[in-house]
Amino acid sequence: MSFKSNRTAISRRALLALACLAWPDILLAEVSDKEPTAGLFWQVGLIGALLCLFAARLKPWLGGICFAPAAIWFATLFMEIHSTDVRPYLRLEQGDSYYLQAYAAFAFILSGLIAGYLWHRRGPS
Repeated sequence: MSFKSNRTAISRRALLALACLAWPDILLAEVSDKEPTAGLFWQVGLIGALLCLFAARLKPWLGGICFAPAAIWFATLFMEIHSTDVRPYLRLEQGDSYYLQAYAAFAFILSGLIAGYLWHRRGPS
């Protein structure tokens, strides 16, 4: 290793250290790229709500069967985003709205299931 390449490596490290001191926000853990996006919450929520709505309208027990995979997906999502090693950094990067959207999308599916049950009860048997 020549003197010039060693000097360049040291100057890059010094520049990186100064940048980290000047802008500590760049030192985020970057957990957001490993978690589902909020858009995916709403896609799963919309598809699940429509599926549960029409399935429960047809047969109430069929709505429950269609609800189960979405509920399992959201349960694993909630366990993942609330784990102690991810939550503080994810909340720092995404904010509280990320968590609110996850719960709202799950409530959307649940409302589709309930609306399907109510629609079934009002309709002709």
